Amino acid sequence: MSNYTVIISDIEASRKMQAYERHEWQLFLKSAIVQVNETFAEEIEAPFMITKGDEFQGVLKHIRDVNRVMMKFERLVFPLHLRYGVGYGSIQKMGANIPIEMDGPAFHRANAALQFAKKKKTTVAVNTGSEPFDLTVNMIYRLIYAIKKRWSRINYDRYWKYKDLGTYERVAKEEGVSTQAVWDSLNHSNAIDVIQAEQTLAQIMSHMETNPLFAADDK
Repeated sequence: MSNYTVIISDIEASRKMQAYERHEWQLFLKSAIVQVNETFAEEIEAPFMITKGDEFQGVLKHIRDVNRVMMKFERLVFPLHLRYGVGYGSIQKMGANIPIEMDGPAFHRANAALQFAKKKKTTVAVNTGSEPFDLTVNMIYRLIYAIKKRWSRINYDRYWKYKDLGTYERVAKEEGVSTQAVWDSLNHSNAIDVIQAEQTLAQIMSHMETNPLFAADDK
C-alpha cells in the first residue's frame, strides 16, 4: 500500500480576529490555495481545499514536497501566519479524489500533529509514525520558526528574493542597494542559516521514504 503525506493547516490566532477580518483573510486564503494547487499539480494527490472554518487540507504524493508547499503558502498569505500539521502514512479513498472523502492513518496523524502544534504554540508539527524522524524534523522546524518570529517584512522580502535569485549581488541589483546591505540583512537575521536548515530538511525528507529506519508503522 502506498503512503501519502497529508497537510492540515489553519490560520494562527484566527479566533482573535473580528468577523470582517476573518472573512477577508478567508478570501485571501482561498486565492492562495488555488495558486498552490496550480503550482504543485504534479505533486498533489488530492487538491488543497477549505474543509471547515479557517482550516484547510490537502494530500501530497511525497513527503519531500512538504516544505516547498508550506513555503509557497507562507509567501502567498504573508503577513497572515498559518499553522501546519503534517501526517504521513496510508490513506483510504471513499469517493471523489478530495480530502473530505478520504481517511486513514495519514489523516489521523496530520490531525494529531495540528493539535500538538496548537498546544505547544509551534508553527509546524510532523507525525509520520517514526519517532527518530519526527524528533529530528520537528526540532529543525522549531528552530527555523524561532528565528523567523523575529523577522520584519524586509527580512522576509530579502529571504524570498535570495531564494529566487541565488546571490547577494542579484538581490542588491533588484532592490537598488549595495551588496553589503543585503549581506548584512540576510546574515544578521540568520536568514542564510534558515535557508541551509531548509535544505537539510529537504535532504532528510527525500531520503525518508526509501529508508527502512524511517518507515511509517500503520499497524
